Amino acid sequence: MAELPPEITITVLELQRQLLSIIHKTTATAFMLLESYGETEQTIVSLNDLDNIRERANTYYSRFYTLLLRIADSQPIASNAMLELLDRSIEESQANIAASEATIREEKRNWNLP
Repeated sequence: MAELPPEITITVLELQRQLLSIIHKTTATAFMLLESYGETEQTIVSLNDLDNIRERANTYYSRFYTLLLRIADSQPIASNAMLELLDRSIEESQANIAASEATIREEKRNWNLP
């Protein structure tokens, strides 16, 4: 079984926690938006933006889950391709998380949502 350094595993698990939080925030924001303003031409744009954020977060969450399992199952060590994909996914998701949080805040502010 290939084993990652603990700091990488901790980083990935923390990113997954943040991604779950984004999934929750986008879903809650979309719900509040629909409840407060209904489905209009203006809200559909915001709802689509929120849905895209949720889908990206879900994709990264799933990718981390799959990569961690495949790396753990690797013998005797994980391939360079898997480790490079993990590194790239960490970098991309960190940037994506920051951008997603900013967009969620902006959508809430635009629609005066709590």
